Amino acid sequence: MTRFVTTPDAPDGPFSHAAVVGPWVFISGMGGMDPRTREVVSDDIVEQTKQSLANVMAILKACDCRPDDIVKVVVYLTDMADYDRVNAVYLSALAPHKPARTCVAVSSLPARERMKLDVTAFSAMLS
Repeated sequence: MTRFVTTPDAPDGPFSHAAVVGPWVFISGMGGMDPRTREVVSDDIVEQTKQSLANVMAILKACDCRPDDIVKVVVYLTDMADYDRVNAVYLSALAPHKPARTCVAVSSLPARERMKLDVTAFSAMLS
């Protein structure tokens, strides 16, 4: 059975914030948009990464999960020159937990976003 989760603490759109299937949580791609204004928080990659992670954490919480439940992350970057700065923010938010990860360069993202996270989590507490 699939349960779809939304929270006012993450930017809304024509999608659910997460789909929960048994112990698996599939989080919709989250960028640096402010949940209240639905605008990108800044053109700065560090600020966008912090907001993207805050959005993911809010969705995890709404799904009764923790950051340590994250098993896979895909990072989308519009400029690979931002890789080191994104990594620094990412590591400070998740360390010492290091889920599997892929980083992909893309030509563009919506709404001036320079990065986006696609997150999958697993929590035995959900099954």
